[in-house]
Amino acid sequence: MIRSIILACSLVILAAPAWAQLVVDGCVLRAYTKCPEVNLSNANLEGINLQGAYLRSARLNNTILRNANLIDVYFYEADLTGADLAGADLSKAIWPDGRVCAFGSIGQCN
Repeated sequence: MIRSIILACSLVILAAPAWAQLVVDGCVLRAYTKCPEVNLSNANLEGINLQGAYLRSARLNNTILRNANLIDVYFYEADLTGADLAGADLSKAIWPDGRVCAFGSIGQCN
């Protein structure tokens, strides 16, 4: 009986991250997500892992993306006006104007 309870509690704890997924404007925000034209304006996404995400034409104005993993994110034609990118890793990200950010771009696209 006690083993069954411990097993059930363990399964709930392991499954919790799947329940805790962040969904904004119908988009599940996680690495490699595909959410073109998503509206993430004014969202607090500090520390999020969006590596490899496809966010073409997304609205990210005034979005907090401090310390986020934005490696290889496709931002082409996205609106990043006023976005807080302090500490965010933008290595190999495709910038709104089509530039590819250099490896080691932190907080800004170099």
